Formats: sequence, structure tokens, C-alpha cells
Amino acid sequence: MPKITCGVNEIENDRYDGKTIAEVRTELGVILNIPANAKVLINDDEATDERTILENDDEVEFVKAAGEKGC
Repeated sequence: MPKITCGVNEIENDRYDGKTIAEVRTELGVILNIPANAKVLINDDEATDERTILENDDEVEFVKAAGEKGC
């Protein structure tokens, strides 16, 4: 099941398997306090397309820009 993190906030749930990064950002934005301009790393590689579909064992991390509060 995909593991999604933003700072210290983390969710691991198989309901996100097969969803896009954009869908996850929308669904979990408030819950995980994801900034709108956060970069996305999938398995430690920067994701350049929010239409990327998550797979079962993906680790997704939303990373805030340096010097910003939150996440």
C-alpha cells in the first residue's frame, strides 16, 4: 500500500493505490497539511507529472520549499 508523508504527518493506506498524485494531493491536502507548492518525491525521485499513478509499494513525500512553515 502506498505511504504518503508530508513532514511528520503520514498515512499508509491501500485506497491510494491506482490514484494520481493530483488526486492524493486533493484528498489529503488538509489532513496532511500539504502546501499547494510542495514538490513531490516518489521513492526518492522527483515527480514531474501530477498525473503519475501510484502503485502498491510507492513511498510518496510532499516536500515544502526551504524556509517555509508547515509540512
